[in-house]
Parts: sequence; C-alpha cells; structure tokens
Amino acid sequence: MAEPEKRLTGPESAPWTIRVRWRIERVLGYFIFWLARRLSRKSALRLADHLGAIMYKLFRKYRMVCMDGLTIAFGDKYTEEEKIEITKKSQKNLTRTVMDFLRYGLYTNEELLALAPVVEGREHLEKAIERSKGGVIGIAGHLGSWEYGGAWVCASGWKLVAVGKAQRDPGITKLILEQRAAVGIQHILKTKQGNIDLIRAIRSKGTVLGLLSDQNGGRDGIFVDFFGVPASSVRGPAFLALKYDIPVVPVWAIWDGDNYRMEIYPEVELVRTGDMEADVIENTQRIQKVIEGMVEKYPEQWLWVHRRWNTRPEGEPPLHLH
Repeated sequence: MAEPEKRLTGPESAPWTIRVRWRIERVLGYFIFWLARRLSRKSALRLADHLGAIMYKLFRKYRMVCMDGLTIAFGDKYTEEEKIEITKKSQKNLTRTVMDFLRYGLYTNEELLALAPVVEGREHLEKAIERSKGGVIGIAGHLGSWEYGGAWVCASGWKLVAVGKAQRDPGITKLILEQRAAVGIQHILKTKQGNIDLIRAIRSKGTVLGLLSDQNGGRDGIFVDFFGVPASSVRGPAFLALKYDIPVVPVWAIWDGDNYRMEIYPEVELVRTGDMEADVIENTQRIQKVIEGMVEKYPEQWLWVHRRWNTRPEGEPPLHLH
C-alpha cells in the first residue's frame, strides 16, 4: 500500500524551502491578478492561452499525470496524439478559467450574465429551488469554468454558498476568497465552524450549496465506479441530500469560445430505501455518473492534472504512474 501523503498543518510547520516557494507563488499570483485587471478581457484570455502552452511545456510531471488519467478513463479510445492535444487544451482551460476569475470583480451582474449568452436548463434549478423546503445542492466539478458557474448563480439573483479547503498559502487563499466575495459568493472553509455554517446554508430556503464533487475522496471517501474503475469519491453530497431531503442539481459552465454556455441538468434521481449507508453509496455512484458523462462530453475542459484514482482499494496497486 502506498504511503500516506505528508500533510503540512500550516505555514509555520513547512520547511523553509516550501515557504520560499509559497512566497514566490504568492508574488506571481498577485502579479497575474494585477495584470488580468489591467488588460482587456480579450487580451487577458489570449495571455492565458500562452500561459497554458508554457505550462504544458515546462511541467513534464503534470503532462504525464494528465496522460495517465486519460489512459485510465478512456483506454485506447484516443490515440497518443489525441491525448496530447486534450492535455494541452486542458492546461489552457485551467489558465483561462483562472485568468477570467481574477477579473470577475470588475463586472456588474448584467455584464457577468452577458458572458453566458446561452443558458440551457435554467428551469431545472428554478423548480428545485421552488419545491425544496431548504436549499439545493448544486453539483459541479473542475470542468469548464467552475468559478463562473458560481458567479452566474449569484448574478442571477440566487444565494450561493461554496464549500472548499484553504490553499497551501494563506495569501492565495485570501485572494481567492476576496474574488468570490466580490461576486456575492459566500465561502465556507472545511473547518468545525464551517460544518455548522454548512448546515445553516442547507436549511436556508433558496440557497444553492455549491459542491465540487469530482476529485479524489482519499481514505475518507467511498469507492464507486468512475469510468468503470473504482475511485474514492466524496460522500458529502449524497449524505447531505438524504439527511436534509434536498434536491441535487448538476450546474455546469462550459467554455464556448471566449464566452460560456450554462448547462443545467434535471435533478439527480436519488434512491431512498431507508438504509442510509447503502443509499449514500448508491447515490454517490449516481452523482459520479453525471460527472463522468460531462467529462466524456468535454474531456478537454476537465482538470486532468488531478490524480482522480490516486487512492486505491485495500490491496490494489497504484494506477497513476506519475
């Protein structure tokens, strides 16, 4: 069994070399932030494309992680050349998403909404919000622009509460939270107090709880199939939906040229047999199936640099080679 990842409990506990690297990353992040807000949106996105291409060339390890993931998910569906092209586009998708996110605080709600001239399935979210006694779980993943998806919900007049963990560097965490707050997103960090705030949000009528649910759930997750391969998956969305009887609606912001297209799907049909543990597993599988379908539809817009299958069932060998 692979050794557990070493976790740093905070900036002070990290080796000085790591702290220096974080400081460099923070300076670079703030410089990109400064630059993104002084360029036109078109110029900022062109710069993001160049940065994505540079990232692809510079970071061989990340390239290989992407290729591993594509092979695990799709086998020989794509040729080696096609996988390389998907990897390149995935890197650009990430840099474009970050670059545009850094500009959101410059826009009015009307300008934000105008970035998505096509909205498909808005009625699914409206119906779910109307019928729920509390909130609604908006399921998404690191596909397209997950940041714009949250900004769009707020600009449309709904309250969005997003749940996430702090970044390694507190300066970067502060920058991200300020940008989300600028468009109306309330952010809940994964802490004890955060858990209390999360429950309040779930019980609040009309609130959309945004959960990115496509990443490795680690040893705390549950194994369900993702592209036919057991993958540790977060149990929170299914557990919360069952415990508080709230609907789960997939909400996606897809890049469409330099604009976005919102794709909102019908509620995930949840199973409720009364056996909580079995129902959490079954409904987690259903949620992951929705995410899998979007990754299959838009492979170039997913974050392949994440090791989705990194945690393996007891006794199984690693799948990621890099």
